[in-house]
Amino acid sequence: IMLFYLLAFVALASDTHTTPMPSVIQPRFMGLHPTEKIVGGQQSSLGQFPWQVSMQQFGRHFCGGSLIAKKFVMCAAHCQISAGVTANLGAVNYNQPEQTIGQQTFTPHPQYNSNTFDYDYAVITLASEATLGGNVNTIKLAAQGKEYTGMASTSGWGYTTQFNQQTPTMMQYSDIPLVSQTSCQSVWGSVITITNRIQCAGGNGQISSCMGDSGGPLTIKDNGEDILIGAVSWVQSNCSPNYPGGYAKISAQRSWIDSIMS
Repeated sequence: IMLFYLLAFVALASDTHTTPMPSVIQPRFMGLHPTEKIVGGQQSSLGQFPWQVSMQQFGRHFCGGSLIAKKFVMCAAHCQISAGVTANLGAVNYNQPEQTIGQQTFTPHPQYNSNTFDYDYAVITLASEATLGGNVNTIKLAAQGKEYTGMASTSGWGYTTQFNQQTPTMMQYSDIPLVSQTSCQSVWGSVITITNRIQCAGGNGQISSCMGDSGGPLTIKDNGEDILIGAVSWVQSNCSPNYPGGYAKISAQRSWIDSIMS
């Protein structure tokens, strides 16, 4: 399968250097070179992220997702693959899920723009309901219009970097700082427009999502409750932790997500 790798680049004429390119975190098929680490991550434990989904095609991981209801998974629009797709639940090792359920439909946001990375939302309808309990559970969605600050968490099975194509067999997670729309735009300049549908996070020089993390969760603790605030969308083109990455902001399109599940 050909994997289309999107790059967005605008040279800043007034700069003396080039701002690195952001790129959508494309689906990547895992299992070629297993390792135990992603960029700045640490290994998760069983049941730590019970909403985490490994989306697989013919048994190979290509994107992440979040279980938001018994029959629905939150993902990213750029993760769309039609044939042989399953949602694998309750796994730390993506080869050993507790439940495997087929994908019934993949619904990307109708305004998704692959050139600007805007509206990078998708809701997957499963062929049957997940059985909740133990290492499999849903996560609450951010409320429409809700803004968050502070530290968030992201998890998945992404590459250690874009270029070495090494992937952990065990789920990794990282704690990363949320970045405001204004601050994120100031970092990226005219390279990409940070709309109110993009939640930026990272850029602290230590943590970055990378290839294969696509569609996976960005979560925050709110009064002790885990809340899904973003879906992994794009990152600086070599997964540098020095630049904030973009996540599809759940609170900006909560009403659309609810409409798909209704």
